[in-house]
Amino acid sequence: MLDLSNLNENQKKAVTIGNGPVVVVAGAGTGKTRVLTTRIAYLIENNLFNPDSILAITFTNKAANEMKQRVNALVKNTRLSWIGTYHSICLRILKEDIEHLNRNRNFGIIDDEDQMSLIKEIYKQFKVTKEICSTIKPKKALQLIEVIKFGNIDINNFTQLAALMKTAYICVPEEVKAIRLIFTEYQRKLITNNLLDFNDLLIYTNKLLSDNKEIRNKWQNRFSYILVDEFQDTNEIQFNILRMIIDQKHKNIFVVGDPDQSIYKWRGAYEWIFKDFREQIPESKLVILDTNYRSTKNILNGSNKLISNNFDRIKKNLITNNEQGELISYFHGDSQQDEGEFVSKKIIELVKNGAKYSDIAILYRSNYLSRFCEDALMINNIPYKIFGGIRFYQRKEIKDLIAYLKLMVGQDEISLKRIINVPTRGIGETTISKIDNYSAKTGLCFFDCLNLQDQNWNWKQCNKFYQTIINLRKEIKDKPVSEALKKIIELTNYDEYLKSLDLEDKRENINELINSIKIMEYSKELTIESYLDEISLYTDTSEQNNLKENFISLMTVHVAKGLEFPIVFLVGFSNNIFPPAKSTDYQEERRIAYVAMTRARQQLYITCSDGYTFSGATGPSMFLKEIGYENMIKIEQEFKSISSADLDWYDSKKQINDFSNMYEQKNINFVIGDVISHTIFGQGVVTNVEKDYLTVAFKAPYGIKTLMKNHKSIKRIKN
Repeated sequence: MLDLSNLNENQKKAVTIGNGPVVVVAGAGTGKTRVLTTRIAYLIENNLFNPDSILAITFTNKAANEMKQRVNALVKNTRLSWIGTYHSICLRILKEDIEHLNRNRNFGIIDDEDQMSLIKEIYKQFKVTKEICSTIKPKKALQLIEVIKFGNIDINNFTQLAALMKTAYICVPEEVKAIRLIFTEYQRKLITNNLLDFNDLLIYTNKLLSDNKEIRNKWQNRFSYILVDEFQDTNEIQFNILRMIIDQKHKNIFVVGDPDQSIYKWRGAYEWIFKDFREQIPESKLVILDTNYRSTKNILNGSNKLISNNFDRIKKNLITNNEQGELISYFHGDSQQDEGEFVSKKIIELVKNGAKYSDIAILYRSNYLSRFCEDALMINNIPYKIFGGIRFYQRKEIKDLIAYLKLMVGQDEISLKRIINVPTRGIGETTISKIDNYSAKTGLCFFDCLNLQDQNWNWKQCNKFYQTIINLRKEIKDKPVSEALKKIIELTNYDEYLKSLDLEDKRENINELINSIKIMEYSKELTIESYLDEISLYTDTSEQNNLKENFISLMTVHVAKGLEFPIVFLVGFSNNIFPPAKSTDYQEERRIAYVAMTRARQQLYITCSDGYTFSGATGPSMFLKEIGYENMIKIEQEFKSISSADLDWYDSKKQINDFSNMYEQKNINFVIGDVISHTIFGQGVVTNVEKDYLTVAFKAPYGIKTLMKNHKSIKRIKN
């Protein structure tokens, strides 16, 4: 019997609500995942729907796996075959029905890096940069290809294409022609090699369902009940696909999310999706989850007040039964170094008082803001890790071996070119270029060109490599994927290749790859094709968030979404940084700040500083006032040495604007050339005097600083 006693009234209402469309607005920390998984368990246990007819959509593979585990813990021996991301669901739909779009169902998928390699290859092949267009870079071309695809633009309609390009500030005819050439060749190579990119998964599925009523009805009948997690992150094409697979008679759809946490507009998230959903399906029931189980009352007070400044939102005010907690702490430094020094000192004090490094996260609006924090953490020997770096499946050695696996079941050109000379086989760029031209001229695919003889390229080595792939395919036939990969490594001498480059440490990553495949093989029947389909959909967060080790976590607010920490430092909270100077969407920026604040469970520190050299920062963020000074306490810097045993370098009880004790009542006539002593920065030389301020040059790592000349941290030691 499903136990609902641990749910509050609104959670229980959402779980047990009747059939039909339901919108659950779940505030930060209100038990969204618990409600969603318990709802699925409730539907199954009460025999309301067959598990095979339930579709649950998430935004990461990690979230999908967690959902499966949670549901299985609630209802034993339940097999949920349709839980996954939009991309993974679309992949499965296309694997069944893409032939209705005159495409082969044995297609492969290329990722961002492979896309960029393909674009650069096109640039080189057609001399785009030098002879055709020198202004559109490959990254910009990929962005425009995405716009063309999603906009369903006819690439041969010059007027239509030019109008679209104008919105991207591309008005020169040569540039429009260049984009048409790049797009046409990009698509040709995808089709020739039977490949789809990530956008194609959505675009082809959308077209398939839009154009074919019979197929649309098939999928509507397949899914009796649909649940969507993180609904606020859904983009327009995903929303359109969702609408087409909803059973139009019963409209059994259950969407969960928080419009106040919609922070992916730059990635296509549809800002008004909750509003449009309720307008298009007016009979939908609304449930609001507003009891927060994460944060203290004081953190929520500031967070609620900030987000209340956004207009036209579904109003909710997070409440909690947690303790009142400390006020939000606010620090304003004279420089980035001061800000970093404050953060590191505070961390030392928190750890001295019982916190662990792993309890603490430092969040920032943009990646470049990690630098000053890293400097201070390194100086003070504080362990840290930056999240959002290179993913496991993006490491070179892993991508090489995945490329070999792809060639075992297909002959896509991207994978082929990646490893055609890895390990080195004497097949260089000149040979590849000649084969490219021959392939484009004759229509023969690149792989089959390798088997040609008496050509004007290094055809003997190409023949040898072609035979290697053919032999490998025979060798691994009917072998488990893990054994097939071991055989590939052995027969291609990939291990020896790593040793020759003094990269034997990469073997640990390869071992991890093989072990991960073995784990998959243990739990399911696995083929190379199904394995490649699964890993092609792994997201940035699929490898993240193993926070068991003891270090400070540094990340952007976007990476932190979905996480929580006992203690959070939100740094760089200055105008033109948060929000950035280039941003005009203050509602979105306010939501980002709200997400950052609601990551904190017990303590929240907001910091900013003067002296951001290239950002044009103009004092504290405009959002600081909106958080409410009554919800904050300002920490004042007293510049005692970090080696002080008692670490009493600030008084957290002081009230805002009580600055009197920070300065000496003295009036020393400093002059350029004076040597001073500072309690933190050591000895320095005065390089400029202007009214109440000194410019002082200190030794590395501190450098040039501007200080109040009567501050008690300063002492003149030589005139």
